[in-house]
Amino acid sequence: MDSNMDNQWILRALQANDPPFSLPLETGVLPEQTLQLLHEHVLSPNTPLQLLYQQAASLARRAYWALGPALEPLVERALLAIQNSPDAVVLVFVLTVLVVAVQIVFAIQRTMMWVTRLALRLVGWAVVAALIAVAWRRGPEATVRDLVIIVGKIVGYATAVKNIWVSEYERYDAQTKGASLAGQRATATAEYGRARGGRW
Repeated sequence: MDSNMDNQWILRALQANDPPFSLPLETGVLPEQTLQLLHEHVLSPNTPLQLLYQQAASLARRAYWALGPALEPLVERALLAIQNSPDAVVLVFVLTVLVVAVQIVFAIQRTMMWVTRLALRLVGWAVVAALIAVAWRRGPEATVRDLVIIVGKIVGYATAVKNIWVSEYERYDAQTKGASLAGQRATATAEYGRARGGRW
């Protein structure tokens, strides 16, 4: 009954033309068809939504009356333990703050990763769109010519880098082999000297 009265108050408030609910065109907050739809399908006591709400409220009341006597001593003990051990409360509070802070940091990290991936995708699609626009504007022949020039420059640059790398590797290899030969000669000379010293 109270729920029905509350619903009727909501409908009256939505369709009122008196202050403070009046509008300049002397219409309600919602059109009449919308109010009728709300009354028939949402706010009426016989609607499935209201029946579900009533069943949930009844179930909650039954659970409270059934579990209340069993949970009341546990709640009292928990409150008494909190009152007798403030250090544990401080520790739990600090741990809770730490967990919340870590979760916030993880959420920020996930958000930044998502934004970064989105930005990279947007940049990639922008580059593709720009290339398509350039190809469309210059025509197929000029585009192929530009592509051949760009590929030739890239190949030339890669060849130069490869030659530099090969020359540096050969120089390093020669230095390593020279140092190894010098070490072997020094070792052989030392062994020969020890052998001659042993003979004398």
